[in-house]
Amino acid sequence: MRIPSALAPSPARIEAKAALVTALARLWFGTVRARVLNRPVYEDYFRSPHTGNVVAGSWHRHAIFLFYFFRDLGRRGIMISRSRDGEMTARIARRFGYTPIRGSSSRGGGAALQEMVRFMSVRGEKRLCGTAVDGPRGPARVLKKGMLALAKQSGAWFVPMACSADRVITFSRAWDRTIVPKPFSRVLIDFGQPFRVPADISETSLEALRRKTENELNRLTDRVDRLCGRPPLPAPAARRV
Repeated sequence: MRIPSALAPSPARIEAKAALVTALARLWFGTVRARVLNRPVYEDYFRSPHTGNVVAGSWHRHAIFLFYFFRDLGRRGIMISRSRDGEMTARIARRFGYTPIRGSSSRGGGAALQEMVRFMSVRGEKRLCGTAVDGPRGPARVLKKGMLALAKQSGAWFVPMACSADRVITFSRAWDRTIVPKPFSRVLIDFGQPFRVPADISETSLEALRRKTENELNRLTDRVDRLCGRPPLPAPAARRV
């Protein structure tokens, strides 16, 4: 049901809530100890200005902490839905230094993808972007092609990634079983091998690459969960890409 505009929260109220959430996130995650497993990829592709632009993809389940983890790295774009909740997320993203690109696979995705391509095609400075590649509605752990298309059209590297923690809050009723590391927990972050998507790739080859990348994301997810002592996740549901 759509809330009448007269009853919707005012921009000032949304901004105040965004400021509060940002402050709480800094306090909460400031106690967490994060360790990167594949540090050469992190240093060479995310921190170094010499390797070109990077599109990073993770499952929606990991998005909250990774959103915080990348808060201090250069120019960063992030795709955020056009929903009412997305407006607050976009304001929080700006407070963490991100450039929000509004849209998703279910609403405004085509225009958002082209805007993100323009953002990522700028040369002369390092640019990063990321989003949950099974979002915004799943099914969980099934890769959609949007970020691969972005890497293809912008010429950026694509880097798969995953994270987990030894103590988490799990939103068990959420479609993706979202996790949030608890205060003073230990987080592990892992990165797969970076790759480029050829500009002339065929649809058949792109689908094969999508499946390969999906398998790599699931491998990374299972690995960090196992190292953090977490039980394995259910197998991916039926594909919808």
